Amino acid sequence: MRLSSVLIVAVVAVVVAPTAAGAYPEFQFSLGAERCGACHLSPSGGGLLNDYGRDEAGRTISAGGDGRFLHGLWQPPSGLALGGDARFAGGDKQLAGRNEQLAFPMQLDVHVRASIGPVSLSLTAGVRGGAREPSPPLLERLASREHYVTYERAEYLVRAGRFFPVFGLRLSDHTAYVRRFLGFGLLEEPYAVELAHLGDDAEARLTGFVPQPIAFLGAGYRAKGLAATYERRLADDTALLGAQTRVAASPDEARYTIGSFGKWWWKGSGLEWLAELDLQRQTFRVGPSRTQVAAYLGASRWVARGWLITGAAHAWEPDVTLRKARRDAVEIDLQYFPRAHLELHLLTRVAEQGNAIDDPGFLSLLQLHYYL
Repeated sequence: MRLSSVLIVAVVAVVVAPTAAGAYPEFQFSLGAERCGACHLSPSGGGLLNDYGRDEAGRTISAGGDGRFLHGLWQPPSGLALGGDARFAGGDKQLAGRNEQLAFPMQLDVHVRASIGPVSLSLTAGVRGGAREPSPPLLERLASREHYVTYERAEYLVRAGRFFPVFGLRLSDHTAYVRRFLGFGLLEEPYAVELAHLGDDAEARLTGFVPQPIAFLGAGYRAKGLAATYERRLADDTALLGAQTRVAASPDEARYTIGSFGKWWWKGSGLEWLAELDLQRQTFRVGPSRTQVAAYLGASRWVARGWLITGAAHAWEPDVTLRKARRDAVEIDLQYFPRAHLELHLLTRVAEQGNAIDDPGFLSLLQLHYYL
């Protein structure tokens, strides 16, 4: 089956599913929220949930339960927020005629946020898992991928520390091509300073960043530069359109990126559409430059309370002049939230490179996620 045909099947499976019966914080318009910060303590989304987000986790997203910290057994004092994430995975991978069974811990993180007035300190630290053998020593897997200080006053925000510049859709999957190949992969967070204006219907951010001073496990692309993002909510907060640019330079190369992204909540069908397209020019100190393209298109829909299905397509061209270097993938994600704090996520992905549709790669991965 051609990859384009698989994509059609994936999207149709989402469109014809039964009526939605819930909402999920990641899909802000299905909740009627203005921005990601409606459910998350971070204005850019992700990480710790606020009281509203925790309430939604038990009241509308899952089949029930208490979404509060420790299931409501203990409430942290005012000005202190605590949380944690544990994620385990198992599955099957087929590539180039080889079959590999996978079983590994993916994530074990703790989250802390302390605030006094307009100033807050946020920390995420833990142990990173890995699917490859031999597994690195425990000390090499200890990491704090985020730690930063934030000052907020009215519509303005200043943030400094280690975090990703706000860029694109901010997908939670670090293997999505618009993250993996553009320098937003696992443990690639730089040190940065962000200036942001969060208006009633628009957000603008400017971020300067530098690489980590020490290249720990998974340090990835080490560059310094600037990133700018602007997004505006449209159509009575049922759509969002954004534009972005980034300049990143390392000792051996430079990358100049421009892109656009959007979200659209199609109320009539219960679909949440997400799209991103980025064009990047990579130049080298020695040798010719090249043009690269990264793209993502996805549609999500609640099929019953606690059940979310997503169909998505990924594309990555490391050099538009080399057809055999292009990568494409389609996937189906099924997420089940039986109770607050608990998620089962089944990802099935078909990928090919260089239009070699007769020998695609397959990945099937079941994740168990628990958060405090």
